[in-house]
Amino acid sequence: MLDTLLQIDLETLRTIRQVSEVIPMLLGLAISYLAYTAYRQNQSRPMLYIAAGFVLVLFVQAPLALILIYVLELPTPVLNSIIQIPEFIGLGLILYGLWMPRRD
Repeated sequence: MLDTLLQIDLETLRTIRQVSEVIPMLLGLAISYLAYTAYRQNQSRPMLYIAAGFVLVLFVQAPLALILIYVLELPTPVLNSIIQIPEFIGLGLILYGLWMPRRD
């Protein structure tokens, strides 16, 4: 069984890796859309923060990485540091949205 797994060529592995990057992006957009529609229906401000947080955590990183890799050609350590910034901000927004008191 292990021999079969090791026989997968690198191009197939690269394709699998790219698809595995797209799936969280789509899920992040779906979650963000649902949170945004909940905000619009209920005027619940925390849901707006949660929607923005999910966009930053799950959607912004891949396009940002593509831009930084192919346009600016940044080295990997700098790239990884810059890509973490939207993730930290997004997680902070999600935490704030879950923690902030609701106004009734």
